[in-house]
Amino acid sequence: MAADRGIIGGCIVPHPPLLVPAIGGRDLDAVRSTQEAMQKLGRELKSMNPDVLVMISPHTPIFRDAFTVKTNPVLEGSFASFGRPQVRISKQNDVELAQTMVETAEAQGIPLIPLESTRGRWLDRGEELDHGLLVPLYYLDQCLETPIVSLSISALDYGSHFLLGRVSREACQKLSRRAIFVASGDLSHRLIKGAPAGYDPRGAEFDRLIVEMARSGDFDALYRLEEDLVEAAGECGLRSIHALWGALKNGALENTVLSYEGPFGVGYMVSLHRKIS
Repeated sequence: MAADRGIIGGCIVPHPPLLVPAIGGRDLDAVRSTQEAMQKLGRELKSMNPDVLVMISPHTPIFRDAFTVKTNPVLEGSFASFGRPQVRISKQNDVELAQTMVETAEAQGIPLIPLESTRGRWLDRGEELDHGLLVPLYYLDQCLETPIVSLSISALDYGSHFLLGRVSREACQKLSRRAIFVASGDLSHRLIKGAPAGYDPRGAEFDRLIVEMARSGDFDALYRLEEDLVEAAGECGLRSIHALWGALKNGALENTVLSYEGPFGVGYMVSLHRKIS
């Protein structure tokens, strides 16, 4: 029987702006599998009837020694940095849940700072939602309009990110929220010659291991990844995935990899993980 309250599932999503048709144009055809997987993910999440999406992005401005959670009642952003200011998303923030996360983290000695933005201070255009959140929301909003909570990663170690995910789970349980944890992150940026971060043959090895973890649900294998492999991969999603595991590690999971591809040298994976006990 699926869990009734707390974190009821999670997903790993990519965030290339070219997934947005107004930006991707002809390049969208090269990531059609990812686009279709994001559309399916939206339908699957809708069927789970969540109250809130707890989202974490590696592109939210970060602190070296602390995590952040946004506390403005409304969170907004656009694709102005990618030449499409008219493509804009506005989301209700679950402020009560964000504040409960801060209180839960403080009680456990985990540095989670509440941030209320002022126009002009987020990113370069006063935006609160970065593209790591906007790209998946572009698809998920087509199926469900739940509020969100926006978390940042930090320069803290992977274990601290796991604990952040666990704090999210505990806060959702305290408030009886049905929540989906959304881990935004691309995999290796070095899959092919001409890739954004250059080419490294170990990039494909890294992606294969992450896809295997997502397919099996054995995210404890994250801690067996060799440091030099992670460095060689040039990834941006690993900390998000560690936080996802902290949120999900509490019972059995049903795991599905909906798609994986890397036509432009960056690995894009879409996966869904449902709590079943």
